[in-house]
Amino acid sequence: AMETIWIDAPDFEERGGFILETQFIREMGQPYLLANGIGHAVAPASTVFRVKEGGSYRFYIRTKNWCTEHNPDGLVIEIDGEQSEHVCALMHVRDWYFEIAADRTLTPGEHTLKVCDTTGYFARFSSVIITNDYDFTPSKETSVFLKQRAKIKELETAATDMGKYDYIVVGGGVGGIVSAIAAARYGLRTALINDRPRLGGNAAEEANVALEGSAHRGYHEGGIVFEIKSYREKYKTSWSEAFGKYTEKETFLDVFSNMLLIDATAEDNSIKEILTLDTNTLKQYKFSADIYADATGDGWLGYYSGAAYRIGREAEFQHGESFAPKLADGCTMSGCATAIDPLKNNSSFFGYLAYKTDGPVKFEAPSWAFKLPEGDELGRTPARLEKGEWWLEMPNDYDDLFENEFTRDSMIRMAVGYFDWMKNSWREREKAANYSLRALGTYNAKRESRRLIGDYLITENDFTEGKSYFDSVGYCGWNIDVHHQDGIFSGKCGRFTANKTIPITPIPFGALYSKNINNLLMTGRCISVTHVGLGPTRVQMTAGILGQAIATAAYLCKKHKLTPRSVRNGHVTELQQLLIKDGIYIPGFCHNDVEDIAKHATVSATSFTKNGMPENIINKKTWNKDGADYAWISEEPLPQSILLTLEQPRSIREIRITFDVPFDDYKYGYMAQPAPSRLATAFSISVLKNGEYSEIAEVADNIQRLVVLPVAAENIDGVMITVKKALNSNIAVISEVRIY
Repeated sequence: AMETIWIDAPDFEERGGFILETQFIREMGQPYLLANGIGHAVAPASTVFRVKEGGSYRFYIRTKNWCTEHNPDGLVIEIDGEQSEHVCALMHVRDWYFEIAADRTLTPGEHTLKVCDTTGYFARFSSVIITNDYDFTPSKETSVFLKQRAKIKELETAATDMGKYDYIVVGGGVGGIVSAIAAARYGLRTALINDRPRLGGNAAEEANVALEGSAHRGYHEGGIVFEIKSYREKYKTSWSEAFGKYTEKETFLDVFSNMLLIDATAEDNSIKEILTLDTNTLKQYKFSADIYADATGDGWLGYYSGAAYRIGREAEFQHGESFAPKLADGCTMSGCATAIDPLKNNSSFFGYLAYKTDGPVKFEAPSWAFKLPEGDELGRTPARLEKGEWWLEMPNDYDDLFENEFTRDSMIRMAVGYFDWMKNSWREREKAANYSLRALGTYNAKRESRRLIGDYLITENDFTEGKSYFDSVGYCGWNIDVHHQDGIFSGKCGRFTANKTIPITPIPFGALYSKNINNLLMTGRCISVTHVGLGPTRVQMTAGILGQAIATAAYLCKKHKLTPRSVRNGHVTELQQLLIKDGIYIPGFCHNDVEDIAKHATVSATSFTKNGMPENIINKKTWNKDGADYAWISEEPLPQSILLTLEQPRSIREIRITFDVPFDDYKYGYMAQPAPSRLATAFSISVLKNGEYSEIAEVADNIQRLVVLPVAAENIDGVMITVKKALNSNIAVISEVRIY
């Protein structure tokens, strides 16, 4: 009888020194195991299989010669301790293919299969097929071999229906996470679809890219992203751990990790359904919702649903951008190959990692490494020798959407070439003499790819002309940071096409939804911007506040049965007031919530300074950038209290207190962050009723700027807040109090 056994990479019980790679399933169909041994063969991957009948069996392996000009690494099949004489993964075939790895006579029963690496230089395989049917040949074509796989493994091919949600966010980076949390807090049944094993996107452990935004100019991004940031700083967790902690709190939020979007169905210019697959099992699932958000970075949800999009650089004539090229092209900013230092948790590197040894270490680059210009012609000076820099980038004409694996592999070749240059060509190479190469980055932390087009397109001019918008929902303040199109090979031209400082600039809601797909919102680097306009908007803290903005818009879509465009045209003030209420700063806009009963209260305090009057907590100024009178500031020492006497007795359901943090004391995201001095860490709330105070809440370990406390109190005449302790301070500072 014919017998065929199909073993996928995740099926191997022991992975040895191989790592599971799931970045490239969209283009090659499967996860695979990758050997990253830096010139030393990694330990073999092994599994046990069973055959029913004895006889002759053929072993196929799905593999790839990732650099056909140089044959970097080979694989050898071992069955029951006996290695095949044939070395696989060396054929001159540029794409993935099935190769005959061995023929063996097997007895009935269990056998041990090992896949053995030969050099440690990134050999890879995704499947092993064992068959006694010598007329069966697995197909090289992805769509065909997946059908063969499903038949042989007797898999259910129909997609599992996961039901209907109010809001689906595709993309588990910072913007997507914040958006999903915000929507869940507003009561929307929300699904977060994340194609990676950990939450965080470029901020997750596999990349650990620092979260940047406008805070280096004193404009900390507020809202949920600031909450999570404060938690991470306090408890010294990774970003992924902090994101996990916050998503787990939300009862209306379901998180699906290792879940890759592969298609979407749209009718009448609206998304009806999306199709995903599990990146380990390849099992398919379908989801549906009223409103969707594309937070994939690459704009995949927009792409599959037929949304208008752009890739590459606009020509100067299109929008009058001074940093745009004369001629349009398809160039997009390169990402960086990143990974985590195996000996230092939460310490990442770009390109390569090296350890300093006690004596000189020679390095001879493999033949496949890119050769960089000799001496100082590279136009770069290493700032640190143990790890690469952010400018270890490829030329911008690589395609990391549909040739993402080739792009990542080219980054590996470049990183090794750079280490070779530093060791053997740099005029100060004696500084690198004692450094030994220990690891190379394998995750493509992208900067730019596909940009979806909305009702408004953000260009360079939005940052230089001081524009204002009726539909502002956030801001950015990163530089017009556009990296040079030649990457590492830009030489004396430098690292940037543009690196211009800009003022804090509002971002309009019209750039955060699709112009032609009626129920599609977007956040992150796939929002509606030009290539140059992406420079200030693409950083992760900005993505976080925009994610909160679109989630709040999704809530209003549900509440009023509207499209995002209709929210912009008819309910944008409501949208802005909700965002300001939730701690988002919108330049040029202030608190004007008619439901806030604190606005009409009489305010007094136990003490106050000249600029820190008690009335400041209801004067609509909540950020130190709003002026010196943005907060109540007490005299020393603590405790100190502030009292809000209401116009008439009221029932109270919620109190919101905005405390203070040192917004002018900030370092870039990759640096150690300062303590939030003056933040109230211990405080109590009492209510006044019938001439007597009674305490209704006490907080002893606060770490947040915005504190939201549910209250159930009837016929209340006043509210008193007593600050008992503050961080590195003996005064009380409160920017705003709201009562609902």
